[in-house]
Amino acid sequence: MRAARLHEIGGSLQLDETDAPVAGDDEVAVEMAYASVNPLDVWITQGNVGVAGANLPWTPGTEGTGYVDGHPVLVRGGGIGVLRHGLYTERAVVPTAAVMPLPDDRHLAEIAALGVAGVTAWNAVHVHGHVTAADRVVVLGASGGVGSLAVQLAKAAGAAVWGQSSNAAKSAGIIADGADHVVISGDDGLAALLAEWSPTVVLDALGGPYSAQAINALRTGGRLVVYGTSAGEVVEFNMRTLYRKGLTISGYTGLLESPAQAVQVMNGLLTLVADGALRVGVELVGLADAAEAHRRIVERRVAGKLVIDVRR
Repeated sequence: MRAARLHEIGGSLQLDETDAPVAGDDEVAVEMAYASVNPLDVWITQGNVGVAGANLPWTPGTEGTGYVDGHPVLVRGGGIGVLRHGLYTERAVVPTAAVMPLPDDRHLAEIAALGVAGVTAWNAVHVHGHVTAADRVVVLGASGGVGSLAVQLAKAAGAAVWGQSSNAAKSAGIIADGADHVVISGDDGLAALLAEWSPTVVLDALGGPYSAQAINALRTGGRLVVYGTSAGEVVEFNMRTLYRKGLTISGYTGLLESPAQAVQVMNGLLTLVADGALRVGVELVGLADAAEAHRRIVERRVAGKLVIDVRR
């Protein structure tokens, strides 16, 4: 069978021919159809998290969809792609508890991208952001996998929504997701562009200088929800601004979420996708293109979600 594997920490993925794995106790073999590509997958191959360095050659991939005995399933959790080999492969052995049956195999590519991005967006909007119809929401990195879903979910909650991107070419997609306006800004000048609108909530996948400017732009009593640092892990801001405005900063990571909580959110997201109420923008690439997909993540050249079609 084929698998995209890492042979050296910090290196590029290679397409290998390897033996098909055999399921053990409390495990099940999944014939993979689609594997989502996430920033977490890249961090693991760089040795920043997980156990890839001790398990080379390493197969990344933390979420995807496929078939068990001909029945469609979603695969996520259980340490897949972090503490054990992942899903960039034609056949994966995973913990039985990490498999969620699906009612049919419609939208398999889109559902493959929901496990991380969808659950993150839902929690950022509803659990940490507490977004309601009274809010003015700014989504930083609005064309990304989480950002595009966050725009839709915030809009569905009745809020006014602005999406931010550093690339004007991505504006049409952000508007199509439901944003009322798109702000084109790099890592400076954002606060000035948002000053008159005075947002109540900023959903932040970027970090670095973007977070600092979000703090400056938020109105009194506003909330900053952080779930990524693709633009920088270190943030410098004026603490006086934080406390004088009475701002709240909240961080979200799926690493602290219980499986039961994730399943509950996923069930809600699956219903929205089936009803056509949530659009998951995916770009399909082949298994041989996994290394290029990781490069695009690093270079922030992605709109929506990259999903590997492992069968091509």
